[in-house]
Amino acid sequence: MPVPVEPTPVETESVQETESVQGAQTARPVVAVLGEPGTRGALVKLLQDARADVIVTAVPDQLREADGMVVTGGASSLEAYEDLKAKDAERVIGRRVAGGRPVLVAGAALSCLFDSVTVEHPQMGQVQVQCMGEWPGESVELSTRDLVPGVSALRSSSDSALLKDLEGEAHFKSEYGVFEWAFDQSIEYIAPPAVTWTVTEPAYIAAVENGPLTAVQFCPVGSGELGAEFMRRWVASLAVTGRLSSESLSSGDSATAAGGN
Repeated sequence: MPVPVEPTPVETESVQETESVQGAQTARPVVAVLGEPGTRGALVKLLQDARADVIVTAVPDQLREADGMVVTGGASSLEAYEDLKAKDAERVIGRRVAGGRPVLVAGAALSCLFDSVTVEHPQMGQVQVQCMGEWPGESVELSTRDLVPGVSALRSSSDSALLKDLEGEAHFKSEYGVFEWAFDQSIEYIAPPAVTWTVTEPAYIAAVENGPLTAVQFCPVGSGELGAEFMRRWVASLAVTGRLSSESLSSGDSATAAGGN
């Protein structure tokens, strides 16, 4: 009767190394979307289609430990900023960016990253609200430039890694926009951000890629294949760290319900 041959220690180590490499190649990054569990369903599906494991959460520890974090906003930049502050996400974003950990901000929430948002108040006139100040400049209502939310092609930066050569039109829901880029691009020790613009008159900022921090003014979910390809590129850029395992989360933390943007 044949006697089974046990693998040598060298063979065992080789198998373990191979399995480890294969596991790393098939592992999916964990993306935490800021929100309440059971919401943001359309965005969750878009991220899952881009090969990410996704949770929707407002728990700071989960937002910090995920491989990528996503923040979205609808039409109002001020409402998006109030939501950020209510969930203590402003501090989480700051810590992630300082640590070189990817953050994607989409929709009206892009305006929150600039110095301020200026709104027209019926009684008080122009009111300037101070925001996060990641980049210099102010966001104003599109109506002050005779523009409305809609669709536009993109004029991407030659340095863009996520939007270069994307065809089609992006869907913009936000009622606000940043019309001037005030960042000092001549500072030698700082790599200048890649800025993408709308093809409108006047043009306003459609996206900023600044190291770990990426912000897009358009709605990826509503932008068809352009939005899907952008999301595939962003998810593909994420390193799988294993700091937050999707398997370790309860089913209640994983968002699968329809809805959201």
